Amino acid sequence: MFIYLVSFGEIESRLILATAKNIKETFGFDVRISSVPIPIRKAYNPERGQYKAGEVLKYLTEIRLPNLLKLIALLSFDIYEDDLNFVFGFSQLEGRVALVSLFRLRSHDELLFFERTFKEVNHELGHTFGLDHCKNKKCVMSFSLSIWDVDAKGKEFCQNCKEALLKILPCSQALKIKRKP
Repeated sequence: MFIYLVSFGEIESRLILATAKNIKETFGFDVRISSVPIPIRKAYNPERGQYKAGEVLKYLTEIRLPNLLKLIALLSFDIYEDDLNFVFGFSQLEGRVALVSLFRLRSHDELLFFERTFKEVNHELGHTFGLDHCKNKKCVMSFSLSIWDVDAKGKEFCQNCKEALLKILPCSQALKIKRKP
């Protein structure tokens, strides 16, 4: 089984490759980088100048790829959901698809930009594995209302979330998570 990583918009290949490496190191699954067409015009809201995350996610759920465990999409454009001005990412709790918008994560500091991306990818994939938001502000599963919240949290799971993840993941993947300091 694989975690697939797809991207939409102009995203540097170095970020895609580094994100794939982050996913492999964090979750222990092999990652396949793939491209799929995304007809998301109907997800675009011209009044807001943003795309509705749920509509993009709905399209992603229809994608079929060989040995797909999870699919995460990196988007270069801004996304929102009802009652929120924007979201950094969106996913199905215990589902198989998630997405992360890079639009508000960007920074002139490339290292910071990559780190923010990894945090949000780990967060959204955590949701697909059944993890909910965490009250520990340093945990990657902490909810982020602002970029400052993203910067304040780590890219790792706290002990409670790690233990929950260990119960969900197959044994070989769980062993990789246990070995992390």
